[in-house]
Amino acid sequence: MSETAEETLQQLLGSIHTIQISSITVDGKPNISYAPYIRDDKGFYYIFISQLASHTNDLLHNPEVAIMLTEDEQNTRQIFARTRVTYHCQVETVTANEQSYAEVLDQFGMEFDGIIDVLRGLPDFILFRLIPQSGRFVMGFGQAYELEGEQFQQLRHVD
Repeated sequence: MSETAEETLQQLLGSIHTIQISSITVDGKPNISYAPYIRDDKGFYYIFISQLASHTNDLLHNPEVAIMLTEDEQNTRQIFARTRVTYHCQVETVTANEQSYAEVLDQFGMEFDGIIDVLRGLPDFILFRLIPQSGRFVMGFGQAYELEGEQFQQLRHVD
């Protein structure tokens, strides 16, 4: 029995622990990187990254990014049509005095073990909230969907 597109999307979102981040540098050049993430119950993505990382400066100067979660190559049936979801996001910095700051970092700690306790103590780490503005889900040839609705959970087939 094959999964529905909705089930496949939920399985992908539940199984991938890093996002690929496409940002624009201060001088207008494309930049790509990745980061572990946490997704909250509102559908927002959070990343906790060092100011030494090249994409941190990008996010601080240009509050728009594209992110992608993609199926592992070893699990894909067709390398030319890997299952993936992309979002265009607005970026916000979450400051240490916001209630959500500690809550999100506690979630990171539960998800990624003790490393977050070490990173929390480093002064160069910044917590970013990535708020999806639009999204697209692809699960194969002819199986592309625009993501709509609350938390972008409704799929509309792209003809």
